[in-house]
Amino acid sequence: MSGILRIIPTGVSSVLMIAAIAYLSLASDPMGVSHMHLFRGSDKVAHFVMYFVAATVFILDYAKARLPHHTRLNGELALTACAMLLGLLMEVGQLMLSQARSYDLFDIVFNCLGALAGFAALRYGGGMHRFRRKMLSHHHYHHHSRHRH
Repeated sequence: MSGILRIIPTGVSSVLMIAAIAYLSLASDPMGVSHMHLFRGSDKVAHFVMYFVAATVFILDYAKARLPHHTRLNGELALTACAMLLGLLMEVGQLMLSQARSYDLFDIVFNCLGALAGFAALRYGGGMHRFRRKMLSHHHYHHHSRHRH
């Protein structure tokens, strides 16, 4: 996995994440789930997970761009807020653009909770440390940091 992360240009993951969320949020039945009998609240779990991943991808893209330096808390919080704003915009988009989808205030709540959980997992759960260790094991960053003394 870290090999893939090294070769994907910075920002591409975030753009792909935004495109995936837009498709999943605005298409009438993007994965054919309307015919499935899922447990009650499964859509809220999906919202939480989707925005957990979105915030994580945004922050890791930022971290990759800053290597070999550490990320800044205000940058991570700004990207978490961007994921939350994306969730709000997708719900407004459903309200205004889609007759097959419906606006739900609780979807926004779970989008925000997921984004905050993604931020917390990276910042306080050791995710960022593991990511940096994997990325910095790459020869380019070792070579680059050796010559900065």
